[in-house]
Amino acid sequence: MKIVKVMNNSLILAQDENDKQIVIMGKGLGFMKKAGDDLDVDKIEKIFVAKGENETKDYVKLIERTPIEYIETTNEIIEYATEKLNFKINSQIFITLIDHISYAITRYKSNIIMQNRLLWEVKKFYPKEFEIGKYAIKHINDKLNIELPEEEAANIAFHFVNAQTDEGEMQNTLLTIKMLKDIFNIIQYNFGMKLDKDSLSYSRFLTHLQFFIQRLIDDKMIESKDTFIFEQIKNEYPKQFKCSELIRNYVKKVLDKELTKEEILYLTIHIVRVTQV
Repeated sequence: MKIVKVMNNSLILAQDENDKQIVIMGKGLGFMKKAGDDLDVDKIEKIFVAKGENETKDYVKLIERTPIEYIETTNEIIEYATEKLNFKINSQIFITLIDHISYAITRYKSNIIMQNRLLWEVKKFYPKEFEIGKYAIKHINDKLNIELPEEEAANIAFHFVNAQTDEGEMQNTLLTIKMLKDIFNIIQYNFGMKLDKDSLSYSRFLTHLQFFIQRLIDDKMIESKDTFIFEQIKNEYPKQFKCSELIRNYVKKVLDKELTKEEILYLTIHIVRVTQV
């Protein structure tokens, strides 16, 4: 393999035997190297293969604009997670996590605080991943001398939830993608509107739906005997509740599962938020 571009001492852009550009990581891999040099394959630790040329360019731009200490910290978090979790971690998490951590630090330095209202869901349904997230926040704060909030632990945890790569998880991922698309279409059609994908409410609702579908797949739906709030929301937001009922029918058709009242309640509340403009 030939070096195409040295991004730093540990990251390079290379060309494989099929003339495809790939991003490669390894300690000292780029030291005293330049474009055209042969790659020291013994130093390779991770290889990131993009889906296409544009994605490769995105990887390179992201790495080049990211401070080296962020990259090193991210890699240390992933190495820790690899030791603690019992499943194989998709190497692409290195790219997505660098992107997330960089943005989280930028928000922190700009005094922008975004509450994660799904914090308790992560704690309850993904305890191992949440512990990784807590470790990550402490490691980032200690190493970079900042104070990211606990909410970010849940966000980081979700990256590791999505990083599982066995065949069963891949099938679930494909199912999740299909259900997300269908549910958003149900909402847009029912309200005759295009949802604003750049809005915070959309981002929050997308995350909620990801957890929602995961709970359906894992048979871990939320249940509650308290029907007062359910009836109150049902009466106060009839259009949004009707939309939740359409989603309930869709879930029954696709998964042959009945939604609990608590799940319908949370769906309705999020639909209220995402459809109010």
